[in-house]
Amino acid sequence: MKTNDEIMDILDRLKRENNLSISEIARRVGMAKSAVSKYFTRQRKFPLNRIEDFANAFNVSADYILEYGKKQTYSEEIINVPVIQSITNDSTIIAEASPETYYPTASFDLPKGQLFYFKMNDISMEPIIPKEANVLIKVQNKTNDEQIVAVTLNDNPTLFLRKIRKQDGFILLLAENPDYAPIIVTKEDSMKVIGKAIRVSYDI
Repeated sequence: MKTNDEIMDILDRLKRENNLSISEIARRVGMAKSAVSKYFTRQRKFPLNRIEDFANAFNVSADYILEYGKKQTYSEEIINVPVIQSITNDSTIIAEASPETYYPTASFDLPKGQLFYFKMNDISMEPIIPKEANVLIKVQNKTNDEQIVAVTLNDNPTLFLRKIRKQDGFILLLAENPDYAPIIVTKEDSMKVIGKAIRVSYDI
């Protein structure tokens, strides 16, 4: 079991990498800003019963936080994960035929379930997700507020990424870039959540 300082060191790193404020983290996990601040300043011990909430806030798994840095006995196998930009009308995920159809990925730390990469083709999610980045998506249709998800809207099969926020009677799809207006999804719209963003990778 990791010590409190080891867990907070990992959360500190995730906080820096995602450029998140204490206020934003508190909002994502549904806790008071003062309480979250005390965890990061080591004034209060981190509550392990909230590990899933904090993992979701940083778009990682709880195991990633608890097992990060632990010695592994795995083989460093590289697998080819498909890169997908659109889906078929029957919601079957398909890869487009192109030289960039697959993205090589180490298999040892991948979450269970169906996975694919989405290549970011605009700046709507900057600075969290830069243009041309490959975003690992875990296929699932259930998500929590403030998670970044891959969705399709109405009759357009092309995927796009947005942060989801559920309201009474409608859903907001929010970009990180303030130049992009929120998308309001009502009951008259046909929105499909294809999966949740797990991590971002890009070539230098």
